[in-house]
Amino acid sequence: MGAFVGGKLNNLGSPIKVNDAWNNIFGFVLLNDWSFRDFQVWEYVPLGPFTAKNGMSTISPWIVTLEALEGCEVTLDKQDPTPLAYLNEKNHKSYDIELSLLYKTPKM
Repeated sequence: MGAFVGGKLNNLGSPIKVNDAWNNIFGFVLLNDWSFRDFQVWEYVPLGPFTAKNGMSTISPWIVTLEALEGCEVTLDKQDPTPLAYLNEKNHKSYDIELSLLYKTPKM
């Protein structure tokens, strides 16, 4: 998943506090990070996978806003180990979204 961040502006160099982060998310998209590691195995020896992340990223053609996800929120379990105070969310949540895919190949 990818997030479009927008909304409230912060001053350059000023972080957004973790409990204000949700106020800065406009919406979500499906994101696919295409990697070519499997095709570039021959480059690994002796140099290592320097170009292993060559590729591209694609996103869905629509943005799902937070308002559209109302009713899909789930509270997450308490984090263990407990994060440092500045990373500790008051409302530790996520979304329960069921995805499915239907496709048709030329042979079908």
